[in-house]
Amino acid sequence: MDFKENVGDLGENMRILRLLSDDEFEVEGELKIGDVIKTSGTLAIVLSLYHEDSEIRKYLGIEVGKIEEFMPDLSAGERIAKCFTLYCKELPKPGEEVDLADERDLRRIHLEGNEFSIPYLIALMKKCRDRLWIVRDYLDRLMMVIPEERGVIEIIKAEVEYRMLKSMEL
Repeated sequence: MDFKENVGDLGENMRILRLLSDDEFEVEGELKIGDVIKTSGTLAIVLSLYHEDSEIRKYLGIEVGKIEEFMPDLSAGERIAKCFTLYCKELPKPGEEVDLADERDLRRIHLEGNEFSIPYLIALMKKCRDRLWIVRDYLDRLMMVIPEERGVIEIIKAEVEYRMLKSMEL
């Protein structure tokens, strides 16, 4: 899948739901694992998803069927994405709007000062220890966005794939 296919109108507003730590937060919206998102001062990658029941169901204690009859939108619940910060100029705030990052955003954070770097790589690999495929797929995306650094990214990707195989205990 081309990176450009992932960027576009999502048809809904996504927003920061809550901060979990200085490098993790949750976003309400239709995202998928591996999506790179941006706020006014942060770039982050989606590492996991879960579904949260709607607040009205929790507080009213009414059967789901009764709520769905009259208020189907309220009974549906929310899709929550846990995100890990790749770049942070300023911490996001709950309620802040979120968009998908585009190629320019990725190039900007990796080519600051005309020198290629991935400063968050070790922290991301530790965070994704059991899900290194997320890192591998992200590196594939970086190769498309920054083709002039393909050789370096391929070396890093080979190390990630080695760690994936090593963890499988073949």
